[in-house]
Amino acid sequence: MRLRMIILILALFAFLSASTGGLLYYYSFRKAAFQKTEADAYSRLELLTDQLSAYLSEYIKPVRTLADMDELKTALTRTNLDTIYRANQVLDRFTRTLGLEVSYLLNEQGITLCSSNRNDHDSFVGNDFSFRPYFKKAIQGRAATYLALGTTSLKRGVYYSFPVRSGQTILGVAVIKASVEFVEKRLFEKSENPLLFISPDGIIFIANRGDMRFKLLFDQPEPVMNKIADSRQFGNGPWVWTGFSRKDPRYVTDRSGTRFLTTTLDVANYPGWQVIYLRNYKHLEKQVSEPFVKIIGPVVIAVLLLTGTLVMVLYQLGVREITRRKLAEKELRLSEERYRHIYHRTPVMLHSIDTQGRIIRVSDHWVEVMGYDRDEVIGQPLTRFFTPESREYALNVVFPEFFTTGFCKDISYTYIKKDQKTVDIMLSCYGVRNDQGEIIRSLAVSVDVTDKNRTQRDLQKAKEKLDRYSQDLEQQVRKRTAQLERAQSSLRKLSKNIIASQEREKALVARELHDHLGQVLTALRIDAVWAEKRLASLDGDAGVRARKMTGLIDTTITDVRDMAYRLRPRVLDDLGLADALESLVADFENRSNVSCVFQCDPIPPIDDTIATALYRIGQEAMTNSLKHSNATSVLLALRPDQEGIVLVVEDNGSGFDPDRSAHAAGFGLAGMKERANLVGGKLEITSGIGTGTTICCKIKVKG
Repeated sequence: MRLRMIILILALFAFLSASTGGLLYYYSFRKAAFQKTEADAYSRLELLTDQLSAYLSEYIKPVRTLADMDELKTALTRTNLDTIYRANQVLDRFTRTLGLEVSYLLNEQGITLCSSNRNDHDSFVGNDFSFRPYFKKAIQGRAATYLALGTTSLKRGVYYSFPVRSGQTILGVAVIKASVEFVEKRLFEKSENPLLFISPDGIIFIANRGDMRFKLLFDQPEPVMNKIADSRQFGNGPWVWTGFSRKDPRYVTDRSGTRFLTTTLDVANYPGWQVIYLRNYKHLEKQVSEPFVKIIGPVVIAVLLLTGTLVMVLYQLGVREITRRKLAEKELRLSEERYRHIYHRTPVMLHSIDTQGRIIRVSDHWVEVMGYDRDEVIGQPLTRFFTPESREYALNVVFPEFFTTGFCKDISYTYIKKDQKTVDIMLSCYGVRNDQGEIIRSLAVSVDVTDKNRTQRDLQKAKEKLDRYSQDLEQQVRKRTAQLERAQSSLRKLSKNIIASQEREKALVARELHDHLGQVLTALRIDAVWAEKRLASLDGDAGVRARKMTGLIDTTITDVRDMAYRLRPRVLDDLGLADALESLVADFENRSNVSCVFQCDPIPPIDDTIATALYRIGQEAMTNSLKHSNATSVLLALRPDQEGIVLVVEDNGSGFDPDRSAHAAGFGLAGMKERANLVGGKLEITSGIGTGTTICCKIKVKG
């Protein structure tokens, strides 16, 4: 009976709360709806003003471009039919390309010289626009944008003007007029409520309702009306008052007393111009209230019906909840018994301690491993069963951290069993907290790692022994390496001496060929020429034979010179490496149909050994390119780098696989690498099938 009364009182309280809440909700909903409507209107108006500003400023840059056209400058400085014609062509192109209403050119006095509407009935040509503000600003050297009604066309538009200069002199003004009809249709006609774009003097320039254009939004005094008339910005009038008046900044009222909620925003880049959005306040209030009223009535009835139903439902739920709790308590007891069974029967050392570090629970496996009875350990400090080192570590480090964080993992301890034997364990612990979040006890798991630690110690000893063996082996390897390096150094010296001897022998043979055999052949040629002249008159056949002998001697002399040059070019000893390589490239080009190019930058001084090695490497690389690559062009380049000298031979031939060619027999690439190594250099070969070959030799130059 008491439970039913409580539920009934709660139901009545819920009904009163729902009614009061509904009323409060209505007023808060109404206020929030108005605020949301106003925020939506402001956001929409902010977007519209940004788009409007962008549309109205669209042709600021094009009018600058138009003013810089040479045809317009020429028409202003040398006015004749031809220059006027050319300027009109430019204006036509601008108007047609940009979709403008009209483009025109004013001279320094404001008279229209050229216009894209020159052939229309409302042509501007000859008209004086010096009174327009856009002309006055532009003739003073400033760009201008002006919204007005055309005095001739009677069409609304945006005027963009910019001075036409020749140096620092202003010759005239270029003007572009764009229609606002597109802007009005695109941005304003979508609105159902009055959406107005008004001038600083209150004239409605753009509106989504045609009957409001060129009217005064608010009544203006006579001086303002005279100013509007004098400016001729909006035609000749009359400018009728729309009947709106404002007493509250948020609202305006028409002649009939209807209130309109207003939202006003300034338009960027157009000072004083504003966009005003008017919304009928009664319509807004009706739109906000009607949906709520339609909903709140059924809701009140539903709440009353629901209250009676809830009385019985809550009563039944209360009885079920009591029954469910009794069943839950029974299940909890069974679960606790299963937990205890699992706790004690798990083959892992489990224990719990309180905040004082005393043991309050241990598993059967724990007492079995430690050799104690349960009564001997319950209530005892856990650290009593630790070695001194583990006890000190637990009290000073682990316990303070655990009772702060409530968690620790993989802590190494050493237990002392009842028989005084030690057990190495790895402990992980979790803190059990009360409702206030305070740690009241722990649940710890200890894993026996004695065998594991013993195995790790054995492994460590084996590793140390292996390290000693490795050190001995490394010492033997270092000794062998030193011996091999000495042998390799001796072999390198021997190769260097052999190559040096070869170069000396080649130089000697070349000198003998050039000096001795060349002189003999030259003397023989002189005698052959003498014999030819003597025999020509005595015996014609003998003279022909003597002439052939002379040609054969000339050929032999050329061959001997070529052989001497290839053995040891004198230019290498006399003029140096660069000239020798240039001569080599020229010789190869003369003896083949391949385009050979030599490039050389200033290089540091080098000794004869390095010069000879680079020359032979370049000679061998050029020979390989001409013999094997089928190249059409070969580049030989000699240049310095940060460390020394770089020699590059590059061709566009068929290329090869360097890995496969490295195992092939013959001197070739191996000889070039050997020469580079002997002078402390490095030879790099880059090639591929069908991609050409690049041979790069880098040699460090000391000093």
